[in-house]
Amino acid sequence: MTEMGTPILITTTFENEQDAERLARILLEQRLAACARVSVAGKSMYWWQGRISEAQEYELTLKSTRELYPEIEALIQAEHPYQTPEIVATAFVAGSAAYFAWLEEELRQ
Repeated sequence: MTEMGTPILITTTFENEQDAERLARILLEQRLAACARVSVAGKSMYWWQGRISEAQEYELTLKSTRELYPEIEALIQAEHPYQTPEIVATAFVAGSAAYFAWLEEELRQ
């Protein structure tokens, strides 16, 4: 990537598909993500408030850049229904130049 920076994947999870889609649209409309994918993550089991909890979850995966991450994280924190949402970013190790050019072109136009 050139001006926009390092491409990353950001994931967060939701209890329902509608919340995931709503946040995806907000991030896309603000050009903070070039692409958003909502998928069924399956059953999650996790510690919450001193006990093991279970939930069916939907995963939202966003394609963006490291430079836009702080804005994305702040927006997820503000709009997410969970008290402590999962927000994880992973850097791309490699990828096609054409794909990275498309990603850069779609962000913050």
